[in-house]
Amino acid sequence: MTVTEPGSYPRRRDVRASRDVRDVRDVRDVRDVRDQQGGREAARTATATAARPQDARPPAPRRAPEGAPPRSAANEVTLIHAGDDPRGRHASSSGEGFTRLVLLTVLGAAVPGAGLVAAGKRFWGWLVLLPVLAVVGATAAVVLTGRLVPMARSVAFDAQAMLVIAVGAAVGALLWCAVIVATHVSLRRSPGVGRLTRAQRLGSLLLVTALLAVVVAPSATAARYAMANHDLLESVFGSGSRSENAPDTGSANPWADVPRVNVLMLGADTGSDRVGTRPDTIMLASIDTKTGDTALLNLPRQLEDVPFPKGSAAAKAWPTACKADGEGGCMLNAVYLFGTQHADMFGGTAGGNDPGVEATKEAVATATGLEVDYYAMVDLEGFQQLVDAMGGISLNVPRDIPIGGGHNLETGGKYPITGWIKKGQGQELNGYQALWFARSREGSDNNDRMARQQCVISAAVKQYGPAQLAAAFPSLAKAAEKNIQTDIPADELNAFVTLGQTVKGGDLRALSFTSANISTGSPDYDALREMVREALAPPAPATAASAAASASPSASSSAAVPAPAASAADPHQAVDPSTTC
Repeated sequence: MTVTEPGSYPRRRDVRASRDVRDVRDVRDVRDVRDQQGGREAARTATATAARPQDARPPAPRRAPEGAPPRSAANEVTLIHAGDDPRGRHASSSGEGFTRLVLLTVLGAAVPGAGLVAAGKRFWGWLVLLPVLAVVGATAAVVLTGRLVPMARSVAFDAQAMLVIAVGAAVGALLWCAVIVATHVSLRRSPGVGRLTRAQRLGSLLLVTALLAVVVAPSATAARYAMANHDLLESVFGSGSRSENAPDTGSANPWADVPRVNVLMLGADTGSDRVGTRPDTIMLASIDTKTGDTALLNLPRQLEDVPFPKGSAAAKAWPTACKADGEGGCMLNAVYLFGTQHADMFGGTAGGNDPGVEATKEAVATATGLEVDYYAMVDLEGFQQLVDAMGGISLNVPRDIPIGGGHNLETGGKYPITGWIKKGQGQELNGYQALWFARSREGSDNNDRMARQQCVISAAVKQYGPAQLAAAFPSLAKAAEKNIQTDIPADELNAFVTLGQTVKGGDLRALSFTSANISTGSPDYDALREMVREALAPPAPATAASAAASASPSASSSAAVPAPAASAADPHQAVDPSTTC
């Protein structure tokens, strides 16, 4: 025991020691009290157990005094519930949270903005969703009122509208993708999802990637088609000059006041062995706009002494000019070169006008007696690309057709034959083979060549439908940009699409002017025009006698021989080209 002097304070070490002694005494006192309480509790429990019957229920546990700490089991539960595990509240519902994440992400991709609203981003969600609903409503109104097809056609033939659609498709796809990503991220952070497992994170990443691909792929295709159409309209069609027989583009029936339209089709040969451009194929398609019946007039390129309108400057200059070009200078295919050399006679070159084509249109119109309303010229090499773009063409090849051959006008020799198109029905030809099928001269005359060219045109009309044209459109448009020239204005294309559908349902008849019905060296143009008028008249219906004869052939051996084509019986009449192909 430490003794202190009066008026002095105990040392700090002595004070600490005295406190330690008191603490030890307090602990001992507490233990003694607990032991005494435990003993008394045990005694009461033993007495109660001895006095209670065996089937009696055990006494209910005593409630802990107010303010007393809970039992150890409760303490354990409390510790687990209040632990620091961040997944504790969501651990049992992580699967349900992932399912919700997947469903709402897909919803947000299908209906942009809906996923953001579900994720709690109401302002941004409705900001995206309302324009989407407006577009859907407007589209539904157009469909229900029957204006979808006319509006789509009007837009499809507007170059500026195509440019807007291409840009809009690209920008729209980017915004749509941003909405998908924002929706998914917002849902990941929402309270109802929780922490995802590694597999769930990988699955959500794959889901978002797939949704982005679903949006980007069709948008990119739409933009590509729109730009291809824009470039085609700008480079091939343009504004053009209106024909006197132009359709009424503002009417539901644009051809109501135009009974017939005539389109000149030229196959241009611009080979290195040619002087300038010389049309190798010259056809005039005369179309009945009411029925779609079409007369295809095939004019030989070597048709001489082609007339021009009487009294015109071209009629006065042509005889002298064509003879100045030497042998073959006065043939029909030399008119194009004459027009380019005398451009002032045919409207000049201003505004994209082609004086060579205009000269050819005048010559064909004078020779046939039909006004030429429009023209379309295809480079022969471009024809190959067009057929390839369509995936080829199926043709009946009557005999082996040589690839190559023919006379070299520069050397006087012959070109070598590099291959053959084999004989057969339904031969699938690519563009290169189809070109040589139509133009090969080796072993055949011009009559045979014109017949083969008609077969190609007839097969193309029958085989190339809207589905094939749509599927091949980008490559077809690219080939057309470089190889097709026409004066059909873009604002009349919608009317020509309508006319094309009518032609598909009409009859196609062909008339070739050959040595069988006209002398190409000294042609009788009055007789030629008379044959044209007869070709335009609708075909006479089959008589009862002819029908009975065809139904009941005679027993003679000649009955087994197929009837000759109508062109062989009467070369002055137009026939269905499919009967000779």
